[in-house]
Amino acid sequence: MEKLLTISVAAYNVEQYLEQTLASLNDSRFLDDIEVLVVDDGSKDGTKDIALKYQAMAPDTFRYVGKENGGHGSTINMGMKLATGKYFRVLDGDDWVDTNGFARYIEALSSSDADLVLTQLVRVKGAEEKLRVGAKGMESGRVYTWDDDIYVNQTTLGVTTIKTSLLKENGVHITENCYYVDMEFTIWMCALSRTIQSLDIPVYMYRVGTVTQSTNKNNRIKNIAMQEKVSRSVTLMYEQFRKKDDFRGLKRDVIFRRVAQSVGATVRSYLLMDDAAKVKENVARFEESIRALSQDVYDELGKSRFFRFLRYKNYMLLPVMSRAFKVWIKLR
Repeated sequence: MEKLLTISVAAYNVEQYLEQTLASLNDSRFLDDIEVLVVDDGSKDGTKDIALKYQAMAPDTFRYVGKENGGHGSTINMGMKLATGKYFRVLDGDDWVDTNGFARYIEALSSSDADLVLTQLVRVKGAEEKLRVGAKGMESGRVYTWDDDIYVNQTTLGVTTIKTSLLKENGVHITENCYYVDMEFTIWMCALSRTIQSLDIPVYMYRVGTVTQSTNKNNRIKNIAMQEKVSRSVTLMYEQFRKKDDFRGLKRDVIFRRVAQSVGATVRSYLLMDDAAKVKENVARFEESIRALSQDVYDELGKSRFFRFLRYKNYMLLPVMSRAFKVWIKLR
């Protein structure tokens, strides 16, 4: 029997969290409807043992998949390759799902045929929880198209579910050995989908503030070359998809917003560096590389307040922006 949903769990040295992750999915209300692929990206800790424990408990649901280390993108690629469910979504091994919300989500998904399904994400920092919704102006459960009068404000991995067939038929492949590639995957999902459904259900519990996260300040500086790589990749994707007939309106805006987030995040990572001269040199060089790939993306970025200030009189305000951003990071 075909599973309704494949969940690809990206697992790398997550023994501290994986028990909670898999336990949140081990519920009789939906166990037969889901396929959980625990894709172990070459962990050196007890990640494998925890995954195998759940595979032994429910072998028709949980499956351990071991592989050499290849980065987050490689776990998504492996998950897409092995997926048998009608729908596909990604769950990081240090996050988990709201089990009761997930049961409601599976019930709703069982009667859906939308290409892209949006749910809600809860950011969890210590005891604090903050809800983030995927869309606005959409009646929960109703199916829309990208041409309808709706507003999609979140397309992150935590809120998105996509038809597996769209991924397989279009040969979707994510950059490997690199962080920040969730941008690529979410752009693919938006570009390939024609129909959208939003469910007012909290599903994804996103853990904020772990030192291993690629968005951590020190990791951002250390991995800045990877950020550049992904920013250039999504800029090229924008150029590729804007040639399609349905690249317009809301779909175009949402995809551009993801590109802008990637490029903006790369610039902000450079602002965290201490050498002011190096900051300017790197930002100018990076910006020029984006313009070489897409004049349209470069021009659209220039319409935002951040990039107007950034480019003002040949980056004259960069030192001030750098100091302000460093203060803001400390206060978060």
